[in-house]
Amino acid sequence: MKNKYISASEINQFVYCPYQWYYIKKYGNKYINELREKEGFNNSELSNYKKGMEYHEKYYRDIVIMRYKKIAMWIAIALILLFLFVEFIK
Repeated sequence: MKNKYISASEINQFVYCPYQWYYIKKYGNKYINELREKEGFNNSELSNYKKGMEYHEKYYRDIVIMRYKKIAMWIAIALILLFLFVEFIK
């Protein structure tokens, strides 16, 4: 056992992605960083790593898209209210 204490950042890492925490514990940061530099993930051992990376990338893209949709919705509401206000004043 390397560390007998668990740090807050380690708990945060586990809560964010248990697989990431597990792989870092099992293989270490150096090995994980080497995997990130590789282009292809043909090895079956790396398939879960690839799936995890794809999942997090898709999740991030979905969040960005939702943020843009939210901004567009507020702009549309503001324009509708402005139009109604202008029509009401006439």
